[in-house]
Parts: sequence; structure tokens; C-alpha cells
Amino acid sequence: MPERKTSIAEAAERLSQPFTHTVVGQVDGYCAYLSRFEGTHKFHEHLKDEMYLVVEGEILIDYYDGPSVAVRQGEVLVVKAGERHRSRAEKKALVVMFKAAHLFAE
Repeated sequence: MPERKTSIAEAAERLSQPFTHTVVGQVDGYCAYLSRFEGTHKFHEHLKDEMYLVVEGEILIDYYDGPSVAVRQGEVLVVKAGERHRSRAEKKALVVMFKAAHLFAE
């Protein structure tokens, strides 16, 4: 069977700008995207759930009509479909996002 592993460290080296991403794995119609966070992303929502796994650093998920949630290294947060939110990081952070493959096309 062919090897299907990805080095997170090598993938992270390819991410030079904040809020850029690269696919590090795919299962059926879902992808694991490695992304570098720094600064503030815009408010948005999706038709499907998405999950954030913080690999390095800390991020905040701001809900449009609710609280901000800190997600630290080694922690996971699921944002449910239809929840308007944005992500932000005061310092550089490395995050794996699990979401339907088509969500970055929205």
C-alpha cells in the first residue's frame, strides 16, 4: 500500500501569508486544511459544520451574535452550520480545519 502521510511541519513551511491554507488530507468529501492564522478574518457562515484544531498558538472564534471563544494549542472547537463567525489570532497560530471540501469555494 502506498504511503499517505503528510508532514505538518513541511506543510507549514509553505504557508507564508496569514489565512492561507493547504490540504493535508482528505476523507470522502471532507478535507483537513492546515492554515496559518494571524490578524482577523471576516465574518462568514457555512452550510456545513467545521472544526478547528489548534496545533500551535491560540486563536479566538468570534460569534456574530454571541461570545468569543479562545481555542488554545491542543484544543478543538466545532462551529455548527449556519453560525456566523470569524477567526482571529493576535500572534501567529497554526490550525488544522476539518470541513467539507467545497467550503473554501463558497
